Amino acid sequence: MREKNLVLLSFLAIWISLPKTGIAQDEPLPANGSKRDTPTLRLATLPTDRTIREDAGLEADPSNEFQQGLDFKRLLRPRVALQVEWEPEVSELVINSYDLSLKMPVYPVFGPPPPFITVGYSFTDIESPPEFDLPQRLHDVSFGLAWMRRINDKWMARFMLNTAFASDLNNTGSDAWQVRAGGFAVYRPNERWSFALGALATGRDDIPVIPAVGAIWNPSPKCTVNLMLPNPRIARVLYDSGNRLHWGYIGGGFSGGTWAYDRSSGLADRLTYREWRLVLGWESTPPKTPGTFYTTGKTLNFEFGYVFGRKFEFDQSFPDLSPSDGWLLRTGVSF
Repeated sequence: MREKNLVLLSFLAIWISLPKTGIAQDEPLPANGSKRDTPTLRLATLPTDRTIREDAGLEADPSNEFQQGLDFKRLLRPRVALQVEWEPEVSELVINSYDLSLKMPVYPVFGPPPPFITVGYSFTDIESPPEFDLPQRLHDVSFGLAWMRRINDKWMARFMLNTAFASDLNNTGSDAWQVRAGGFAVYRPNERWSFALGALATGRDDIPVIPAVGAIWNPSPKCTVNLMLPNPRIARVLYDSGNRLHWGYIGGGFSGGTWAYDRSSGLADRLTYREWRLVLGWESTPPKTPGTFYTTGKTLNFEFGYVFGRKFEFDQSFPDLSPSDGWLLRTGVSF
C-alpha cells in the first residue's frame, strides 16, 4: 500500500516539473497586450471537508466584461481535479485518500456563468489494528449541480445540491445515501471587500450543518485574506513568472466524513471520522483572464499540515476512538 502511495506522489511530482504553458496558448491577453491585475473574489475556499464538493477554481470576476465576446468553447470546457492525501502512521493508524472530481458546465440558458454538473469519487484506505474494528476501504460517490448567479453589481448568489453514496460496499442500505446542499449570498461593496452569509448541509452525522459566514479582504491583487468560517485562509503571491502565479498560504479547517459499513461481526453501522487541520501550502495557477468565470489551465498544489482533534464516532453503542495528533501531506492537480 505504501508503495502505491509513493508511485502516485511521484507521478504528481513529475507533473509539477513539466513546463508550464500558462496562458500563452489557451488564454488571450487583453487588447493592450499586458496582463491585468484585477482583484478576484475566490469562492472556492470554504470547508476542506472532502464530503463537500466545492467548485474548485470557480471565481467571480468583479467586472462586467464577461457579458461581451463569450468564447463558448472555453466556457463549456469540463474541468478535472485529482487530490491525494497521506497521513502517516500514528497510534497504529494510517489514513490515505484519493479524490477525483469532474465539473461539467452546461449551456447557459439564463446567461453566464453557466450551471455546473459535478461528479466526484473519493476512496479512503484505512490501516488499523483489528481491535479498532474499522473498515479498510471506504467509497464516496457524489453527483450534483452548482450554480452561481450575479444579482446586480454588488450582490451574488450561489447554490449547490448533491446526492452521495458513502459506503464500504457491504452496507449499501439507506444509511449509505446522503444529501449535501448549500446556499449563500455574497455582498461586494467594493473591489477590496466581500461579505458572505449562508449555510452548507454536509450529510455528516457529527456536523450536519455548518455556517458559510465571514468576509474576504483583498488588500492587493496578489494577496487574499479569507475570513470565511469555518475555513480561514491567508494567501499571497510569492512569485509571478509571467505565465504562472505561485501562491503561498496558511489556513485551517476540518476533514473526514460519514460512511455506512458492516462491522466484522456483520452488524450494520455508520462511521463518522473528524479531524481538524492547520496547513501550510503552495499553489501554482495561470493568471486569470479578465472576463472569464474561472481560471483555465493547469493548477497545482501541495500542502503540509498538522491534524488534531481526531475522532471516530459510531451510530451503534460502541465507544469513540480518539487517535493521537498527526501530520498530513496533500498534493493535487486540476486541469
